[in-house]
Amino acid sequence: MIDSRRILLVAQWSVSQLVWSSRTLAMGILAATPVLAALVYRAAVAIDLALPTSGYGVFSVLTATVSFPFVAPMLSLFYASGVTSDDVEAGTMPYFLTRPVSRSDFLLGKMLGTLTVALLLFVPPFVICYYVTLAPGGFREVGVRFPVLMQDVLAALLGLFAYNGLFALAGTVVRRPLLVSLFFAFGWQAGASIVPGSVRYFTVTHYLHSLLPHESVGGVLASLIGKQSSTAESVLALFLIGLASHVAALRVFARKEL
Repeated sequence: MIDSRRILLVAQWSVSQLVWSSRTLAMGILAATPVLAALVYRAAVAIDLALPTSGYGVFSVLTATVSFPFVAPMLSLFYASGVTSDDVEAGTMPYFLTRPVSRSDFLLGKMLGTLTVALLLFVPPFVICYYVTLAPGGFREVGVRFPVLMQDVLAALLGLFAYNGLFALAGTVVRRPLLVSLFFAFGWQAGASIVPGSVRYFTVTHYLHSLLPHESVGGVLASLIGKQSSTAESVLALFLIGLASHVAALRVFARKEL
């Protein structure tokens, strides 16, 4: 039986370990890339090195080309793919399996921890980027575009949930989950998104492109060769991908010899 208290204890421990790990410094810099780009643009406009343009346009470009296609999958990839392999390689897995916590509670706690850290690293810089790019245009533009920000945050929650499950599943199934996850995120998805046919429905990026209110190169190409999914379909698909992959990871880990 699943014990929520033990799951939360494992998640709390996992978050504390991940937050203070060396990889979080690199991931924090990666997550801050859109903010840094926005600040550079604002500085360039201030000293007349760049022409002023729509703040929303800048934010849309950063969202569609940096935040969702690159930052989001990278954060999930580097945390969730090591959900079990990190402890196996460190030799701490036997210790955890002898504690009074079931395998399901342990893995659920670890997956909740990786998802929490990914969200903490992605969402705050994303919101800061929104205000850095739109605030110079006045409070009216910030307010008018605020529903777009909320839609983006919802997409981030669903996208990171789906990626977290897929990469955690890879971490429980294969010996080199990082390589497999890299191929899926930047090999399979990139190719499937622009290939005619129904293969694009087997990617997370298709549903994110359909859900986001910002145009991207991948989204434009995909719309030229196939129909985009509706908002309801995209939300449901991302949720089901995340749910199914998390459940599959739990089932594999429950039967796996370590």
